[in-house]
Amino acid sequence: MSLPTVFISYNPDSDLEQTLAVRLHTIGAVSGFDMLLPDRSRHSKTISLETKNRINIASYFILFSTSPLSAVVQQEIAWAFDRLRDRSRIIIIYDQRVGKNLKNAENCTEIYVDLNAEPQSIASEITSKLKSIPKNGSGDFSSGMGALLLTGLGLFALASILDDSFSKPKKRSGKTTARKKPAKKTTKTKRRV
Repeated sequence: MSLPTVFISYNPDSDLEQTLAVRLHTIGAVSGFDMLLPDRSRHSKTISLETKNRINIASYFILFSTSPLSAVVQQEIAWAFDRLRDRSRIIIIYDQRVGKNLKNAENCTEIYVDLNAEPQSIASEITSKLKSIPKNGSGDFSSGMGALLLTGLGLFALASILDDSFSKPKKRSGKTTARKKPAKKTTKTKRRV
């Protein structure tokens, strides 16, 4: 039996979320899931017809909601709310440091992740949440989806650590002085008349 179709949404203004969504898309596709991403550009203001079609055929909707939601992401989640009858199949992963930033998410599967927690603790939280989602078909789904989400969270944790380490330029101590450019060497050539 084939694994279900999964739509992944991300904030276009967040390079971190976009990178995670693309990586999760690739990992999910390799693992046998039919993975879908939004059809939009970075500056899209409205949901596209193609994105609506992709959400319509998805069995699950995943949103990494780690930063303020853009207008187009709000439209995508509203479309998913209208189309997915079983809201438990809408999986929203929040960063505990940011907290819940989505209204009207009742009956959705919401997971709050403490990136400082032990991986086993994070895995247990996700597994317990996924077991609460009604299964439709293959019993392998929750373990497969759990592995997929754990991989995504691992990528999120790694990116978060790297972002904290490399995003802030280090201040130099003392005065900074401008370097002088080396003088150009000029050669004179004799002109013949």
